[in-house]
Amino acid sequence: MRGRTIAAVGEFGFLEQLFRHLPAAGNTVVGPGHDCAVVQCGDQRFLLTIDALVEGTHFKRHWLSPRQLGHKSFLINASDVAAMGGQPRWCVVAVSAPPAYSVGNLLHLHTGIAQAARASGAGVVGGNLARAAELSITIALLAAAPRRLVTRGGARRGDRIYVTGTVGDAAAGLRLLRGARPRLSVRTRTHLLRRFRAPTPRLQAGALLVESGIASAMIDVSDGLVQDLGHICAASGVGAILRTADVPLSPAYRAARGTDGALALNGGEDYELLCTVPSRNVALLDTHRARLRCPITCIGEITASTDLRVVDARGRAVAVEHGGYDHFGRA
Repeated sequence: MRGRTIAAVGEFGFLEQLFRHLPAAGNTVVGPGHDCAVVQCGDQRFLLTIDALVEGTHFKRHWLSPRQLGHKSFLINASDVAAMGGQPRWCVVAVSAPPAYSVGNLLHLHTGIAQAARASGAGVVGGNLARAAELSITIALLAAAPRRLVTRGGARRGDRIYVTGTVGDAAAGLRLLRGARPRLSVRTRTHLLRRFRAPTPRLQAGALLVESGIASAMIDVSDGLVQDLGHICAASGVGAILRTADVPLSPAYRAARGTDGALALNGGEDYELLCTVPSRNVALLDTHRARLRCPITCIGEITASTDLRVVDARGRAVAVEHGGYDHFGRA
């Protein structure tokens, strides 16, 4: 094991090994392996999550303005909180920057973080600034936990699989930033770029799906629809059938990609919610659709096997090129 690299093991292979070596901590209700940890403090429960955006890995500096980068760095954390039905409250921010990075840009970046936090009901209460060769932003977020806890591990055979909004837009926007030049209208390009630059954490939908008892398991779509559904299956000990014909695609995605659904299945960074709903709760979900403040679409069902099958409208297997994003795997 000593000579193996993280690239050989992969991000999730390493994390699986790491979790086995982490000692149990007191007052931990939900530990590693979910969108947030849950800790008990007196008679209150809190959600804890942390995430980073690193230059050269997650973005190039000319892709986003400093304010947009600040916004996004907070919103991706808020999406983890949404996936467990919580409400953001406080965060601390660690920024590492090259010495030549301008003070004005650094102020705009922090302003973007503070604005996004405030819009989500949270405050920035501290942080750290360090020197580095590349720009990076790391945010740790503390959130109020709901009374009922939903993790990745609650899916059961027969549950329906739902996803909010549309998927694939952010990945299509990223393709544009990386130099793809399809002939698109200004409106289409703007939509795709906005979905990459300014994700919308589904805080209202997440809280409703959890508190109402509708969802049995949930995750946010950050690494790719197939891969994140795989995380639910692994945590729940189940399998799934995902129907590509039912995956919701925006008009902008269809304009950019036509019938090619690869980015919708594997692209990542959509920050929509992927959840499972017991069949007995489908009617309840339908009565609450308007309160979610976003569309929600059934795209498959949970099975008793441990296989995740991706099928077309006729039930034929669809080859999936790769399962989604892995920091140390092949892109």
